[in-house]
Amino acid sequence: MDTLFISENYLKKYTPIGELVQWTELEPTALIVQESWIQDILGSNFYFYLRTQYAIQALNPDEIILMNYIKPALAYRVADKTLPFIAYQIKNKGVTQQRGDYSDAVDLETLRYLREELSGSAQFHEKRLIEYLCKNGTLYPEYKLNNNDYMRPTKDSNRYDSGLTFY
Repeated sequence: MDTLFISENYLKKYTPIGELVQWTELEPTALIVQESWIQDILGSNFYFYLRTQYAIQALNPDEIILMNYIKPALAYRVADKTLPFIAYQIKNKGVTQQRGDYSDAVDLETLRYLREELSGSAQFHEKRLIEYLCKNGTLYPEYKLNNNDYMRPTKDSNRYDSGLTFY
């Protein structure tokens, strides 16, 4: 079983994801987001080290502080990436839209707006994480260690996209 840096409780407490959304709908995306987005920021070497330390509950105080930057970035990116698949699911008969007894589906424009909002929050927290690591990287030897990783740490905190373009 893969180790996640966030729990179902954390995700539902700190993001707009409602209590009634099933963890089985969220967990696969959480794993993918952690493996791709968070590993991209940390680099493979540091990511696998942290995941192991987190799994065995052996984080040092500096790594616990770092987790306070990782968790919100991960949670908001999971919410962003999961949102379309909560309303729409791929079934054996194709893509279906979920409908409750007393609910109406949102239009595509509203869904886009909600994803932009969630993505903006995720980008904000990702930027904070990257800037923290750039300023405090010496606290984490595995972050600086280069083992010819297939994913090296992202150090560009300008990945943040506010949705506005200036020419």
